Amino acid sequence: MGLPEWWGAGLVAALLAMLFQWPDLAERYPSASQLERVQRAGTVRAAVPLDPGIDQAAFKDLHHALLREFANRLDVTVTLVPAPSQVAMFDMLRRGEVDVAVPARPVGDGLPDYLRAAPTYYESQTHFVCSSAVRRRPRELTPSAARQLRVSSSDGYVQRLVAAGEPPVALAPRSPLGTVRLLEQVAAGEIPCTLAQRDEVERARQRMPSLRLGEAVGPVGSIGWLMRNTHDESLARQVDRFFVQARKSGLLAQLRKQEHGLRRRFDVVDLEGFRRAMETKLPRFEADFRRAAAEHGVDWRLVAALAYQESRWNPRAESPRGARGLMMLISATARSMGAHDRFDASASIAAGTRYLAWLHEQLGDEVAEPDRTWLTLAAYNIGPGGLARARRHVVKQGGNPNRWPEVRRVLPSLQPGARGWEPVFHVESVRRYFALLSSVDPVDGRLVLVDL
Repeated sequence: MGLPEWWGAGLVAALLAMLFQWPDLAERYPSASQLERVQRAGTVRAAVPLDPGIDQAAFKDLHHALLREFANRLDVTVTLVPAPSQVAMFDMLRRGEVDVAVPARPVGDGLPDYLRAAPTYYESQTHFVCSSAVRRRPRELTPSAARQLRVSSSDGYVQRLVAAGEPPVALAPRSPLGTVRLLEQVAAGEIPCTLAQRDEVERARQRMPSLRLGEAVGPVGSIGWLMRNTHDESLARQVDRFFVQARKSGLLAQLRKQEHGLRRRFDVVDLEGFRRAMETKLPRFEADFRRAAAEHGVDWRLVAALAYQESRWNPRAESPRGARGLMMLISATARSMGAHDRFDASASIAAGTRYLAWLHEQLGDEVAEPDRTWLTLAAYNIGPGGLARARRHVVKQGGNPNRWPEVRRVLPSLQPGARGWEPVFHVESVRRYFALLSSVDPVDGRLVLVDL
């Protein structure tokens, strides 16, 4: 007895249906969960706003610090994937190119169905941002003020403000560029004003001091991470649990306090002074920096950044604690490193670089980069004994003493008052100066971004 003719056609149709449903079936029943894939890869991929300046290069803001803390909980690293706009972040998540997205700005309501929001951890508000050359800056979002703006069409500002009851923003000319690029155009005088979050402007002003933060526009918005909305919630549950614990344990409040303190001390005036010193002082010492760094296998820009933090490139600098010279060495350290005249700039640079390389070597290969370099800078400031004490404190708390973020967290508690913050400020400042030097002296013609 033969099979009915419809049977063959039905079988083909069923097979085709299964084929087209395969991605959904694979998502429902994966061979490994998303959390397991992250742990097997040893890294969590995070989409972050693209900033070609110093932000991602050197300054660990609250958003990056939380990423590091989360990765430490999973015992993995973080791979930062810069995204030029919010829309690009959404696409990266949809295509599975990243595990989480950190918009660092409110995304508003009406997320696409394929996205899932994590618990919020920060609040921010949109502001007018204009160049210092603009005399009449907008104070409220009127139709005439909106026409003075250029607003990113891919970062969600227009949609959020219209939904919040600010319809005039729809009259603002749109640009396909992301907000960071528009801030660069404002600073260059190419456009008069744009809209951005306060945090974005504060970060951008570190390299574009002509930006002026204007009046707030619209309501305060909440910021949180984003993930793919799938049937596999293994990673999402870890993220949710992390933020609940970070809030309860006080970690979130501590990270906010640390960021605020560092930003307050490392202000735009200081960076302007650094830029002037790069033009007026650095040429005098650059050859010595390059020579000493090459001898000891150190990046000359790191040595130069350290010297600026120590003495502002002043060969006659002195401290109340007895340190002297361009690299601010105490007498015993200078002698042990071969410098007999600490006020001799060449001798000071040679000895300071030799000491920096020695501290780096003492940490050993078990400390991976870039943590090894940041811990070395801390040891230069507080001595190898002070660093050893901080690392022992981390071990007592059950942490990893080979990770700069964990050592950084305990340092303020080891000294009373402002002195406890000195090594933290020292390391973060050197990292910023290093990033600025890297941006003007690229390797192989590329901007050097220093891993956080």
